[in-house]
Amino acid sequence: MEATYNNPTTDPFFDDENSSSFNIVEWAIKFFRYWYLFVICVAIALAAAYLKNRTWQPAYQTSAQVMIDEGRGNQYQGSMNMMKGFGVQAGLRNVNNQIVLFGSYDLVRKVIKELPFTVDCYSRGRFKTNNLYKINPIEIKPLFIHPAAYGKEYQITDKGENFHIEWKAGKKEHSLTGKYGEVLQNPLFAVLISKSVKALPEGFKFQFAFRSEDELVASYCSRLKFDFAMPGSSVVSASLTGSVAQRDIDFLNALCDAFVQENLNRKNEEAVRTITFINSQLSSISDSVAVSEGNLKSFRISNQIVDVPSYTGQLLNDSRQLENSGNQFRLTESYFNYLKKYLSKNNQDEFIVVPSSLGINDVSLAGLVSKYNETQEKKREVGEQNPYYKKYESDLELIKTSLTEVLVGMKASLDIQKNDLSNKKRDIEQRISQLPNKESQMSKYQRRFKINDDYYTFLLQQRAQSEIQQASNTADNLVLEQARIIGTENNGVKQKTTMTYFFIGLLLPIIFVLLKEFLNNKIIDRKDIEKLSPYPYIGSIRHSNSKNPLPVLKNPRSGLAESYRVIRTRTEFFVQRQSPVKMLVTSTESGDGKTAFSLNMTAMYALTGRRTLLIDLDLRKPSVADRLNLQVDRKHGLSNYLIGQIDKLDDLIIKNDKLVFDIIPGGTIPPNPGELIRSEKLQILFDELSKIYDYIVIDTSPVGLVADAYALMHLVDINLFLARSEKTNKMFFKSVIQQLKADKTPNISVALNDVDDKKVSYSSYHDYGRRSYYMKREAYHSYTTDYFDEEEEMTDKNRKKKGLLARLFNWV
Repeated sequence: MEATYNNPTTDPFFDDENSSSFNIVEWAIKFFRYWYLFVICVAIALAAAYLKNRTWQPAYQTSAQVMIDEGRGNQYQGSMNMMKGFGVQAGLRNVNNQIVLFGSYDLVRKVIKELPFTVDCYSRGRFKTNNLYKINPIEIKPLFIHPAAYGKEYQITDKGENFHIEWKAGKKEHSLTGKYGEVLQNPLFAVLISKSVKALPEGFKFQFAFRSEDELVASYCSRLKFDFAMPGSSVVSASLTGSVAQRDIDFLNALCDAFVQENLNRKNEEAVRTITFINSQLSSISDSVAVSEGNLKSFRISNQIVDVPSYTGQLLNDSRQLENSGNQFRLTESYFNYLKKYLSKNNQDEFIVVPSSLGINDVSLAGLVSKYNETQEKKREVGEQNPYYKKYESDLELIKTSLTEVLVGMKASLDIQKNDLSNKKRDIEQRISQLPNKESQMSKYQRRFKINDDYYTFLLQQRAQSEIQQASNTADNLVLEQARIIGTENNGVKQKTTMTYFFIGLLLPIIFVLLKEFLNNKIIDRKDIEKLSPYPYIGSIRHSNSKNPLPVLKNPRSGLAESYRVIRTRTEFFVQRQSPVKMLVTSTESGDGKTAFSLNMTAMYALTGRRTLLIDLDLRKPSVADRLNLQVDRKHGLSNYLIGQIDKLDDLIIKNDKLVFDIIPGGTIPPNPGELIRSEKLQILFDELSKIYDYIVIDTSPVGLVADAYALMHLVDINLFLARSEKTNKMFFKSVIQQLKADKTPNISVALNDVDDKKVSYSSYHDYGRRSYYMKREAYHSYTTDYFDEEEEMTDKNRKKKGLLARLFNWV
């Protein structure tokens, strides 16, 4: 009774459609296979990170705090209303405007000019560059720098009493030698170099470079940041971040001082303009005072007149009052002339002296001047590109027009008052003229001297009051905290660099493995076969280093022999019987190992004790006999039989005591192998051999190169298509398989040859599990076959026991 088995194409053991296409364990093993690359790349990456961290320099954050007090103003409040204008305009007292002024380009440039930042000295080490600001034992003072000297690096070397400077200009090298304490001149620069330490280490050298003012201003403006110490406060923190902390501290301290002084200067602008105007008047009146005093003194000496009668004193007193009024009119007229000259010059960049500061208390004029100065200040605060700039210019023109109109009216009023004063003076002079001549002349000299002296004293008083006001002014801003280091910004850079390089070291081998896997065009393992072929996969053959053509016979219990047993068992499932079986072995191209496979597959069948035959049907390149080192006549083979040179079948078959199976060699290479394979005589030969042998293995030519195997595929039970791991081209394999499928070639199964366990360990692991399963199935099939053969001799009791045992074994 013949046993029946499931077809492997429908057996769920062969169905991998439900398995995931991505297996994390498999990929983990693929990555682990290249563990040495991970170790090497990570080690190199960490070494690179160490070298990178050696170049790390701390970025110090320095900060200073300034309090901007909007409410602080003049601490001195004089009794005169004319001094009320001395202070900062309202627009400049806004905190935000103050911050803009704090970081303005002009203020930074003013600070840079006062600091010794032009020469940047530093020392280059193997990994990092250290700045020598304020710690350099050699001081370089620039006297002249040509624009071409910027952007170059100079190296200075100590030579005892002398020094040596070297630099490059293009590809040309230049050098100079100078003496400490003496000016060194050349077309590029003139410097005075001195050293604070007499004995320096031998060969002491460092580098320096000239930094232009524009470069320094741009650098500090870009790094300067402002922020409020806390929300709602007027305390502003000015901060810098850089690698030279002391230089940044010096800059911030100088900037804060300059900012406070700038604020004070702006508050004193009005007082300075008033004092300047008074000084100009004093310089012109001082000569008149000296002349009038000299004339009076000469007249008294020459005429011996010391006292003046009471009447004359009364007249003089009246005249003096008129002269006082005339002085005030003269000052007012001088101010009108100054204002007229100012308006006629069309100079919109200066402020107008407040009239109250000169005792002119006209409300309309004072209001227009104050409005003009405020508009002028607003115009200063905005740039020419600001849309309000034109508006302020227009407002200034309107105010000037109004001032001109008011000035005309006030000038006319002043002329009337002056005419009235002149009439009164003429009346007094007429009465004085009636006095004796000498007394009259003396009174005239005294009057002239008194007029000039009173005017001079008046101006001195006004200047003193202005100077008192200027001295009493204090800045609205206060340096609350000097610059200091508050921390470093790049503390975590080393750790970040190390982790970045570490992950790069991990990423590179991962990319390498991924590219190697995805760009590989060779079949590697079973998954590649299953992706490219719709035919059942029946097993993998391990890689063997044995030089023996039949390693399965030399070591029948090896892993290699087990892989052949798995294929033998799966073949039985495929053909649904144990014997007889005719197996045809082919591949895509030569070199896939089909001949070695055929030899060992035949030997594995022979180990079952059944009659086994290996036919070398690769008539284009027969090699079975050569592989087995059999001394066979080349004219004694299958091709010779098919053309009639051998008559008897027994003469064709080679039986050797050293082999456990028989072979039919290929024979002489014919000129028409394709026609011989398609001959009817070959089909008759197969039929005769099927009656003699239980297992027949046929080694044929590669079906991917020649069509010889096509003629035989319908004559066998199984067509085994063999691929070789890491050798068979995927595209070639796929095209051949698609052609076989298109031709509806029957009974095709696929196997993978020469699989390296180290490279496809995960697949081998599963193959091993499947082999164990099929070995048990094979044992079970052998057992049940014997059972069916002896069925008639068994008792009912023994049959029941064997049936239970078989079911139990099958469950296991």
